[in-house]
Amino acid sequence: MENFTILLIAILPVFIIAFYVYNKDRDKESKKLLAKLLFYGMLSCIPAIVLEVGLGRLFGNEETMDLITKFLYVFISIALVEEICKWYFVYKIAYKHPEFDHIYDAIVYSVFVALGFALFENIFYVFLGGVTIGLLRAITAVPGHAINGIIMGEYLGLAKKYELRGSKWKSKRYLYLSIIMPSITHGIYDYCLLTGNLNMLIIFLII
Repeated sequence: MENFTILLIAILPVFIIAFYVYNKDRDKESKKLLAKLLFYGMLSCIPAIVLEVGLGRLFGNEETMDLITKFLYVFISIALVEEICKWYFVYKIAYKHPEFDHIYDAIVYSVFVALGFALFENIFYVFLGGVTIGLLRAITAVPGHAINGIIMGEYLGLAKKYELRGSKWKSKRYLYLSIIMPSITHGIYDYCLLTGNLNMLIIFLII
């Protein structure tokens, strides 16, 4: 019973946010496509873990890092790596998909991949840390992944829009921004947590 409760706490925030984002879409995407994106979002954790471990070694011991090194470590080996892994699956699965015909579609696709990533991560952390960690992540990390997905999707949608208009330069610009912008917000959040700067984290969460 305890394991079931922990599992429920781990997965419920993900599906509440997924339902909310899906429900906002006027022209609904196929459930099969969204399930696929959620699944591959979970799979995106695997290359992310491998790359994070490999790049993390270049920065040395996390506990002995100075603030600048820690900043670079967080932005490069955590935030950028995770957002690139999520972005790759959104792009490969959904960017050329015939159902992609509105900017909001890209937001839905990106959020579902991000929530797949959050689901895999959440199950691991909640079973490891218990109910308190699950409740804390339900209002911080899980919505954080979704917000990063929204930012990614907004720029992917604009990239698609300008691609269809024949503006290759603008399309490429927004494709790059669809990785860079969510990486920045992701990096700020992780940096606040890693440095233990609660005041900065509270301000960031309010924003």
